[in-house]
Amino acid sequence: MDVINMENVKEGDKVQLICEAKLEDGTVCFKNEQEKPFVFIVGEGKFLPGIEKELKDMEIGDTKTVTLEPKDAFGVHNNDLVAEIPKKDLNTNVDLNIGSRIQMKTSSDKMIQGLITEIKDDTLTVDFNHPLVDKKVIFTLTVLAIEKC
Repeated sequence: MDVINMENVKEGDKVQLICEAKLEDGTVCFKNEQEKPFVFIVGEGKFLPGIEKELKDMEIGDTKTVTLEPKDAFGVHNNDLVAEIPKKDLNTNVDLNIGSRIQMKTSSDKMIQGLITEIKDDTLTVDFNHPLVDKKVIFTLTVLAIEKC
């Protein structure tokens, strides 16, 4: 792959990206550094589609601020991702409190994280929605490199 200096980002290009994500109140949710850029191929769906769309036609060194509505960022709350789990099914030695985050393995061996929202005698209610669900997120993107694949 050749690194191109003055080309615009196109679908199928491998990009290196610095990204900062923050909420409307200014709280920084995520920020990577130039030494650890995101590296992905535009159009493969490895990044948020709204961000991939906004990257198209940017050049190396360009910086852009993009605001994504909840539906385009981390989604809107999905009640199907809230589950009541028997305490006996949890293999944990930690204190379980409302507001605590727990990790669980799915039937396909994928690790997921959830927020404890209710505790009963024998069960926990756990919300497995993304922590940034229902939030508008403001991204600042800087393209460090473009590789034509």
